[in-house]
Formats: sequence, structure tokens, C-alpha cells
Amino acid sequence: MGENLSFDFDRHENRPLQEFTEKAYLDYSMYVILDRALPHIADGLKPVQRRIIYAMSELGLRAAAKFKKSARTVGDVIGKFHPHGDSACYEAMVLMAQDFSYRYPLVDGQGNFGSSDDPKSFAAMRYTESRLKPYADVLLAELAQGTVEWTPNFDGTLEEPRLLPARLPNVLLNGTTGIAVGMATDIPPHNLREVTKACITLLDTPSASLRDLCKDIQGPDYPTRAEIITPKKEIQQIYETGNGSVRMRARWEEEDGNIVITALPYQTSGSRVLEEIAGQMQAKKLPMLEDLRDESDQENPTRLVLVPRSNRVDLAELMSHLFATTDLERGYRVNLNMIGTNGRPQVKDLKTILKEWLKFRIDTVTRRLEYRLHKVEEQIHILQGLMIAYLHLDQVVAIVRKEDEPKPVLMKRFKLSDIQAEAILELKLRKLAKLEEIRIKGELAELEAEAKSLRQVLGSKQRLRTLVKKELQQDAQTYGDERRSPIVEREVAQALDVTELVPTEPLTVVLSEKGWVRAAKGHDIDAEALGYRPGDALRQAAKGRSNQLAVFIDSTGRCYSVPAHTLPSARGLGEPVASRVTPPEGATFPGVEARRAVHAQ
Repeated sequence: MGENLSFDFDRHENRPLQEFTEKAYLDYSMYVILDRALPHIADGLKPVQRRIIYAMSELGLRAAAKFKKSARTVGDVIGKFHPHGDSACYEAMVLMAQDFSYRYPLVDGQGNFGSSDDPKSFAAMRYTESRLKPYADVLLAELAQGTVEWTPNFDGTLEEPRLLPARLPNVLLNGTTGIAVGMATDIPPHNLREVTKACITLLDTPSASLRDLCKDIQGPDYPTRAEIITPKKEIQQIYETGNGSVRMRARWEEEDGNIVITALPYQTSGSRVLEEIAGQMQAKKLPMLEDLRDESDQENPTRLVLVPRSNRVDLAELMSHLFATTDLERGYRVNLNMIGTNGRPQVKDLKTILKEWLKFRIDTVTRRLEYRLHKVEEQIHILQGLMIAYLHLDQVVAIVRKEDEPKPVLMKRFKLSDIQAEAILELKLRKLAKLEEIRIKGELAELEAEAKSLRQVLGSKQRLRTLVKKELQQDAQTYGDERRSPIVEREVAQALDVTELVPTEPLTVVLSEKGWVRAAKGHDIDAEALGYRPGDALRQAAKGRSNQLAVFIDSTGRCYSVPAHTLPSARGLGEPVASRVTPPEGATFPGVEARRAVHAQ
């Protein structure tokens, strides 16, 4: 039995553990970076997103098709192209359908696909239905025109595109976030018209500077209508380095003396903001606010109403405080890290991104034109053979009737290629009519004119760039829209001083003989009737307001101020003054003995 369980180590590779673990970790790291977390500059998609879009197109779920159960799409994706978890795949599909997450959604969802308050509250895939948005044609329209390379799927039974032939720089339009191993990416979304305009500027003037491009691209453009308050100089610096941060601030307006918040920063929950404000109100840190309510509905997706306590409240000052202390103002990291056309991840500046994508686009258009020219030349070749057959119709019919193998005879007699001879033999009798000959002559003339035009474009770099420019302009007109996130320079938000947030209530500060201090609400307090520790009694009581300072003087004449609202309540016995202030050596101060007694305990 022991002999059967013996293991022949000499027949297996021996490697140091350090070398094996190092290679295994590097392989895993490269897989996560290249095949999971980072988008490609060509189509701006991660592998799972690309596979979802392609699988939906293969299912016939274009924008004009009927909706189909999301579970069917997810099943095709994980069964044919992406052998990973169905929940992660479905979540990626839902994200591409949320108009509050994607600037230009790729998927058209029917059913519960989440809300801006809770993006992950979407229904299960067995309940929802989906199809592609018209914008997805930007990625798929040229897929079957010889524009991309194909690779076997995970089990080698099917083929999938390595990249999608994007007609627009989707990597900037929709942006993305991702965490890989040792690196991450945070690409904000941008406006389609602005990015297209910058691409055209670079096509017309390849030497254009980054500053010239920033005249076209003002900055990120998020799905929300909140304001981007980052100064334009900082935005330009982000585009120069590929790193930085952008700040967004909610938009508000005054209505009947109330504050109405009409737009929230990207990925900010209205209910969460109300919870933060309510928490400050409960902690008595917002005495100037009386009430708040959520009046959001279908017509007004964001409408949060804050009701001030009186019309004397400075609304701008109050909002500045809320911007500084809640999610009404948020910062977003920018890290333009993506996989380039060379297959390597890199943080790129804006000009490099646009130049690299334009090179990809020109190469894609070149491949598309070459593919079309090849197809046209093939068709011209066949039609030329058919014209020879029409010119010598009687001889062709005679050869077909008499010869056992007419094909080689036709090829030899009329100097035809194999393809031409095959096309002649495949002709139906109805195709021998005179009208058919006229139609073929017309089609042949059209194809020859198209072939000539294609060769002219392919033979001229300038014509090729002009064609790319025209197609960019057409797509901008079809899919473009106005900017949603206005860029407005604002002053830095400042939180209100603590004393301004404290309600001004009457207060009586009570100090005992042994230096214990407390505060009672109101001025009609009988300080002597309060409870004291054994051997202790009232020393002094002072009336004031809760937003004022209580001042104590030691034997040397030094003064110590303590915010009155921070003193303990008179319901208890208080705390030593010396626990709040520290007199110097030699100074006698009420409560020093009490503090020492407390420490001794």
C-alpha cells in the first residue's frame, strides 16, 4: 500500500517557493490590470462591459428590438464569454443602464434599475428586461466591417472581439472607476460635443497645445446638474498631469423664504444628506433651521426643502456651513489611468489620450475602407465575368449543354477565373433576360466609381483625416447634448463658528465653595436650593446667555474663559473648574483641591 502512495519527485519540476509565488502574484496582478479593472483607450470599456455589449448585439437586442429578460443576457455573457459570477456581471450591466451613473448610458433598462438615492436597490435580473441604447451603435456599427481582431473565447468554441471599433472616445465620455493591483483608475465623464470638438481641433492642427484643447473641453461633465466649483486653472493642471481632484457643489435657490436644493453632486444620496442635516439639528448644532423635508417626485427628481427658523437667518451663510459639513459638497479623485494601444497601463494627459485615440480611429477607418474595397473589387470581378457571359451567351449555353465539365472549358475559352466561372454556372434562367444585363451594367458602373473613391481616400492622409472629421461631426450631431454640470468658481465653504450655532438661551452658572461648577437653564433659579456635596455650598451664581463665555479669576488675577453651553447641567453636582482650566504654580484657585481629590479617587 505504501509503494502505491509513493510520489516520484524527480519527474516533476522543483522550483524555489519565492520564485513560484513571485511569478504567480505577478501573473495575477497583470490579469487584474489588463483583463478586469482598467478600461482600454480604444473603446473605453472593461472586458466585462465589452462582453455584455457584444453579447446583447449577438442576441439582436439593438435599440429598435423588443426588450428581453436581463437573465437571458447575463446567461449568455457568463456562459459564452465571461466565466465569472452572475451577480457581478448583472451589476455591471445595471450600471451601464443608470442615467445617474453613466453620462451616456449604453443599456436601456425596463423595470427597477435602482435610484440615485440607492443605486444598488435594483431588482433581480429575473424581473428586469433590457436592450441596447442607440448610443451603443457608436461602439458596434463597424464591428462586422473588418475593423477589429477576433480572439477565441475562454473555452475556444466561439470568437469574441478584442476591442470594439468605437467611433467616439468613449473612455472620456463615460469615464470609469476601478481598483487593480498596485494601481487604480478614476476617469470622470465628459461632454460629447466638447470632446468631439477637441478631436477636430487636433485633426486640423496636430500641433495644438493642451491650453488650446482646454478651450474646447471645459472640464468633466457629470450626469448631475450640480456645479463644478474647481477653478479652471486646477482643471487644466489635472489634464496636464492626469491626476488631481474635482469638487462639486449642490445647487439651491430661495423660494418663499425657504432653501430649495435642486441638484446634488454626483453619486450623492438625497436621503443621506437629509440624515446628516437632521443629525446636526438633533445635536442642537443648527438652531437656525426649523424643519426639512424631501419633496422630490417624478417631475422634480431632486427637491430638498430646508425651512429656516426666521427670516433673519442668512441663507447663504447657512448653506456655506452645510457645504462644509455635509455631502452637499464633495470631491472626486481624477486619475487618467488606462490601457493604451500598446497594451500597457499608463496615466496619460488629455492631449496624449486624444492623439492616441485618433490614431486608433484613423487605423480603424483605414481597415474599414480596405475591407470595403476588397468586397467591392470581388463583386466587380464577378460582374465582369457575368458581362462576358452575356456578350457570348450562345457560346456559353452551348458549352454548358455539351461539356461534361463545363467549368474548365469556360475558364479556358473566355479567360475567366474560378470565381467568375462558378458565378456564371450558378446563374438562373430568369437572370438571362436583357433587363438583367442592363442592371448589371449599372451596378458595375456604381461599384467601379465607389472603388475609385475608396482608393483615393486610402491613398491620401488628408482625405482620410477629413473623413474621420466628418464622421465625428455627424456623431456629435446625432448623440451630443448640452453640458449638464456648469463650471462656476465659488468661494470656499466655511463652517459656522460654534458660538453662532448655539441657541441663545438664558443660563445661570453656579459655582460652589469647593470649585464645582454647573449651568442651569433660565434666570429664575434658586442657586442655594440646589443640591451640593457634603461640606460644600453655594459660592456664587452668575446670569448670562448660552452663547456667552463664563469667566473665572484665580488669586493672581488671571482670567479663564469657558463656553457656558459646554458646562454640565445643574441636574447633577457639576465638575471642578480646575478640570477645565489649569492655574499656574502658586496660584490659588477654587477647585484645585477638589480636582486632586477626584484624581486620588
